[in-house]
Amino acid sequence: MKHLILFLALLSAHGLRAQVLISDSLISSFTIAELADQGIAGADNDIETYRIVYHTVDPFGQPTVASAAVALPVNTPCTHAMAAYMHGTVLNREGVPSRLSDEIVVAYYLSAFRYVAVLPDYLGLGDSPGPHPYMHAASEATAGRDALRAARELCATKGVELNGQLFLTGYSQGGHACMATHKLLQESHADEFTVTAAAPCSGPYDASGVQAEVIIADEPYPAPYYLPYVLLSYGYVYPWLYDEVSEVVQEPWATELPPLFQGNNGSGVVDDIMPGIPNQILVPTMLQAFIDDPDHPFRQALRDNDLYDWTPQSRLRMFYCDADDHVFFQNSIVARDAMQANGAPDVQAVSAGVGLDHNGCAFPALLLAKGVFDALQWPCGGIGIAEQENDRWSIAPNPASDLVRISRAAPDGTASFRLIASDGRSLLHGVMPDGASGSWIDASSVPPGLYLIELVDHRGRAALRVAVER
Repeated sequence: MKHLILFLALLSAHGLRAQVLISDSLISSFTIAELADQGIAGADNDIETYRIVYHTVDPFGQPTVASAAVALPVNTPCTHAMAAYMHGTVLNREGVPSRLSDEIVVAYYLSAFRYVAVLPDYLGLGDSPGPHPYMHAASEATAGRDALRAARELCATKGVELNGQLFLTGYSQGGHACMATHKLLQESHADEFTVTAAAPCSGPYDASGVQAEVIIADEPYPAPYYLPYVLLSYGYVYPWLYDEVSEVVQEPWATELPPLFQGNNGSGVVDDIMPGIPNQILVPTMLQAFIDDPDHPFRQALRDNDLYDWTPQSRLRMFYCDADDHVFFQNSIVARDAMQANGAPDVQAVSAGVGLDHNGCAFPALLLAKGVFDALQWPCGGIGIAEQENDRWSIAPNPASDLVRISRAAPDGTASFRLIASDGRSLLHGVMPDGASGSWIDASSVPPGLYLIELVDHRGRAALRVAVER
């Protein structure tokens, strides 16, 4: 074990990364005609869906494994964007995308239109051991990050070329997981991933405020199982919260509820024994302390999983419905206001439908999310070498050996550039200052092959293909 830890540390120190993907297995495939029979008309390509198992870390930073579904476009000459979808709340470890749950249809819709669709199962679900750390932002994010890494490796083994674009979405708990993954990638992995756009839907971003009203309110709630799920999850992730469940949950629920959260039951089994008003399961003194003390330990744990007070740099669209009775729409409003106050350049909260409840909101919200992605998705092949000249950008020489010159016709404003490998990794990046008509990229450190150069300025994005030969 000591040798393994030392090896991984050396890899990290030298900017290298161990293989993340452990295994893959084909779980479904559809031709364009078969997709039409599934209700997905006008598909661009056939698709194949794989269950992958990959290395990641648990909530305490220790090595573990997780699983995901990855849907690949096949029989196509295109280069592809990756689009991750984070699923909603499930209790049963088999009710996840890699087991072809109902939400796998999102993968089909994305992959049928040229996206590599990545659907993490999260920790403690699917092939991942242990309990599921429900509504724990940090482990949602690391599971999402490592699923993207593993999917990138899968693409390399299957000959699917990526173009470096990355889109993120998710619904309900998945909206929370989407936001957590976006934040982690921007703040800790900007040298590896650039989020093109994110569209979390109906997520509880203000867990300690807006969504905590479920705990305080003496009112019926349509999904009472959420409360014990969070309580038991946080007791696992934050062991200082309580020593025994009976300290926070009164009988008979302190005895009856924990066995139902072992990954073998659905939410209906829990709701059958829950009172309609969720807080009635709580020890009264605990509930009163939570109401009175803004720094109550459980409030602190919820606050640790808030996801609204940061500054997204990519396009962010939060879709919600005003009649959502599970995840209150004010979560999106609080997040929008905080992010805009922080100076986020392109954040909006958008209604996906008036009068729609949580279940009714899912389809229109995700349709709008795909629309955000489609507006930014590059054409099928990116821009080929023969088409490298356009009205604003050019590169030369092409093929190149070491140095590549980027030139622009209208040098007003700053511009950024990235050299992207065929597996979607960002290898080199830089900034062209205001007024500069060109810049050199030193490609001497990259191996021979085909690469995309992504260019971004105030007029938008462009992509040029360059060959490196030696």
